[in-house]
Amino acid sequence: MRYLYICNTSTDCISKVNIDDFKEESKITLNDKDFNRIGPHGICEYRGQILVANSYSNTLSIIDAKKGREVDSYFIGMHCNDVVAYEDKAYVICGDSNNIVVFDLIKKRVLEQIPCGNLPHSIVIDKQNKVIMTCNMGNDSISLIDCKDKNNVKNIRVGEYPTRATFTVDGKYILVCESNMGSDYKGSIGIISTKNYRLLYRISVGNSPVDMYCDEKVCIVSNFGDGTISLIDINYYEKIKDIIIGGMPIGIMKSGDDVYIGDNYKNLLLNINIKEESKKIIPIGGEPTGMILI
Repeated sequence: MRYLYICNTSTDCISKVNIDDFKEESKITLNDKDFNRIGPHGICEYRGQILVANSYSNTLSIIDAKKGREVDSYFIGMHCNDVVAYEDKAYVICGDSNNIVVFDLIKKRVLEQIPCGNLPHSIVIDKQNKVIMTCNMGNDSISLIDCKDKNNVKNIRVGEYPTRATFTVDGKYILVCESNMGSDYKGSIGIISTKNYRLLYRISVGNSPVDMYCDEKVCIVSNFGDGTISLIDINYYEKIKDIIIGGMPIGIMKSGDDVYIGDNYKNLLLNINIKEESKKIIPIGGEPTGMILI
């Protein structure tokens, strides 16, 4: 049995959804005695635990997945947007200080801060090549940091207001959500070679793309501005189709033919079967954003 864990930013909780029955089984409430608002935004898994980056309380929450409750919370830095875990360390991006805070998950303390670009919005890690990547909305860039040598940082210019970047499964390419947020232009997915970090292709998608899921064959993009998702064939570098789902889609995850999308406007979780284009909907918490499937 697999579960989808979803950050509900405006209601300070994590939804646990059974994807077999497509039912919300519980809500995990986050608490902090020093803050009225928590703002869970980014999420990842670590050794049977769930790590949550909280934008409003500037903290990292640690959740016991089996017990279904928060067990610890630690101050990290201003405006925590996202988190990844690697070798018993959490790498948390702080949007207001433009850096990555490295937190030791064994000793429970901050180890160091690594500068990245302006207003980092998302972070991923290529564990095979030991490279961390942030997507920086403030200066239209991505930052690549060598895990072995933190001083080895590459900053690469991309399209306007990038919101999410990820490595392809084979590690040969980087896909970047270039949102063009606030403009009259549609967003795009930039495809960059990891050999020379040059832009190879730019594929037009919907209005204000903010998140994406990528597997060996397809990249699926959530377009916040026009209530659609875009399907891209990453082997032929072309858009397959757009699917209208409504609302303001943000977080996105895929399992088999089923795509799960959080609607940030109506506070819903959608299950779209991309073959049949059928749709199921359940209500969850307020402003669903980051999600993981365990």
